[in-house]
Amino acid sequence: MSYKKESPQKIQSILAEKDVNLVDVRSPQERSSDGYISGSLNIDIRGSNFDQKLNELDKDKTIVFYCHAGNRSASAAQKAVNTGFKDVYMIEGGITGWKSNGLPVER
Repeated sequence: MSYKKESPQKIQSILAEKDVNLVDVRSPQERSSDGYISGSLNIDIRGSNFDQKLNELDKDKTIVFYCHAGNRSASAAQKAVNTGFKDVYMIEGGITGWKSNGLPVER
């Protein structure tokens, strides 16, 4: 099984329809300077406790990852699949793609 890479618009509709764990895998510094998607958890993929925090989330719940442009969220999504998450997505283009589509961010 693998994760799904979807457009920001498609992810926005998934967030509206389902109860989702939305995970921002950027550093807290990036999150505060670039803004973040409302309702997202911040679990830095480069942090020493990423795997532990990921495993604390419900594996039966849809999980969506994003980063700055897509590289780190692809790694995080693959880790989630390997760990037993069943419904895994990443936002194509990351927060950059999200904002360039005019979708809202918090600061």
